[in-house]
Order: sequence, then C-alpha cells, then structure tokens
Amino acid sequence: MEIYTQQTPKSTVVLGRGFLGAEFERHGYKVFGRDEFDHPCMYYENALAGYDTIINCIGNADTRACEDPANWEDVYHVNANLPRSLSDYCQRHGKKLVHISTGCVYDQNNAPQNEDSFTSSHCRYVVSKLAAEYLCNPKDLILRPRLYFSDIANKNNLLSKLPNFSHHLTEINSFTSTATIVEATTALLNANQRGIFNVAQRGYGTVAQVARHLGIDAKPSMTGEQLQHSQGLALVNNIMDTTKLEQFYKPRELFAEFDRCWEQLKSRHSTYAIHC
Repeated sequence: MEIYTQQTPKSTVVLGRGFLGAEFERHGYKVFGRDEFDHPCMYYENALAGYDTIINCIGNADTRACEDPANWEDVYHVNANLPRSLSDYCQRHGKKLVHISTGCVYDQNNAPQNEDSFTSSHCRYVVSKLAAEYLCNPKDLILRPRLYFSDIANKNNLLSKLPNFSHHLTEINSFTSTATIVEATTALLNANQRGIFNVAQRGYGTVAQVARHLGIDAKPSMTGEQLQHSQGLALVNNIMDTTKLEQFYKPRELFAEFDRCWEQLKSRHSTYAIHC
C-alpha cells in the first residue's frame, strides 16, 4: 500500500516528542522534546527563532487527569495558555503556527460533523482544547484528529490497547492514524492553508467492527452510555466530515489504514501476532 509523500516544509519545528511528535520525527521533521523546549517557561523565543513554522503537539490528553479539579490549572496552561502564547509569538514574528486540537469537540455520530458544526464543551479536556482554538489567531492552522492509531507500539495507540479491552464499543466513530495527521499537515502547509480542518480516515466504524475485521478475539459489546457509566467520564462518539481536507489531501480508507498499521505491528512485535 502506498504511503502519501510530499516535501516536508523547510524551517519547521515540531514541539513535543510524544506519540504524535514521534510520528512527525519518523517523517523527517525536526522535533523538540523537553530538553530543547521547556513549555512551562515562556522565555523560549531564542529556541524558535530559526524556524518559520511551528507545529504544536504538546498537550494533556489524559481525560481522567483533566477531569480532576486539582489538575485544572496545569491542564489549562498546557492545553490553552501555551497555544495562545505560541500563536501570539508567531503573529508577532511572521511565523506559521499549526496547532493540534481534537475531534472530541463534536458529540454527534448521527451525521458527519464538519468544521462549522456545533461543538460541545462537555468535559474539562474539551473546554481546554476549545479555549486554545478560540485563543489562536486567524492565520493559524488548526487540526482536529480523532482516536489515534499507528503502526508503532505505544500505550496511546488504539491498536496497542485493543487486544486488551474487556469490552468492545458498538458506537460508530471516526479514527485517525498518526501518519495521516503528519501527511495532512504537510499537504496543508504546502497549500498555505489556515483555519480549522477535520483530519480522519475516510469512512467510519465501531471498535467492535475494527476488532472483528482485524481478527482480534471477540469481547462483550458495550454501548456509549455503558462506557461513560463504567468510566465515570463524559466520553463522546462522533463522525467527522473530511470534505474540506480532501481538497488538498485524500486520507486513506479507514479499514485499509487499519490493515496497514496492524500488519506492521504484527511484523515488528510478536505480541500482536497471537491475537490474529
């Protein structure tokens, strides 16, 4: 299966060497971890001076931790104040900011949600991510991915977690591979785009369907309402319209991308092979 390739924009730096930042690094981007960029410190202009484009992958996506009121100050600082500071810095110096937001801002899966659809601030995590979007400047590029997966084993990779789930969700959702996020970012930067873009694979599915498609051992079904009750969290299920994105980049079909990533995981890690 062909992987989309396009020239990586020059003079670009990615902030955050986490699950997504590592994918940008695999694609040839310069990535700053904590040693190169200390986000609690706002005196970072020297570190970023040599770059024309800054991609912000720093964020707290631990929804359980985000819901703890004791963590709110830190959550808001990382998820909202930092993007605002980066956006203002880029505005002052004529640089481009790409901010990775979240598709969790939508809470409907009865119809595809586009970039102008109603957004819902149903939990502290989403409040902080929406605040970041509101605080960004009009020239910034904001991406809304949903339910990350990858061909690299990682605790945040849906495919790494899927074999160990006790139940499989039956709610339809959009899903996004980390490779698709990087490829979409590259295409949108090369097209000099700004504003908000949904980023997801073409097509939709349920976790139960994905597990069955990949040959993972079947587990008892669970509805969205049951999942929320069991976790004590305001979790969402939604599907996203990628029509706007597809003017510049066409994501791979959902189950084809799951196949690609799953086969790569199996080839690298024997742990996954036993679930086939």
